[in-house]
Amino acid sequence: MIIDPGESNPHEEPCLACGEETAIGSVFFSDRHAGELPDGSRAFLCSECLAKARSVAGLERDCDTGALHSAASVYMMSYIS
Repeated sequence: MIIDPGESNPHEEPCLACGEETAIGSVFFSDRHAGELPDGSRAFLCSECLAKARSVAGLERDCDTGALHSAASVYMMSYIS
């Protein structure tokens, strides 16, 4: 698909925190975190921002999925407030 200058790409999925692209084909796709915002839209965190969220929450690298999801959700919310 060719995008004209000035048009937005419907396949863009930037990291909510830093803006890096996380869509298919990007370097962050394989280990990004997807979450849902209060308005029902999807948001993403790249692996680097997910590591920051993990650090802020004091979670170990091998923490359980529920704890990681909670930490990432709180981290995402700080960027939309």
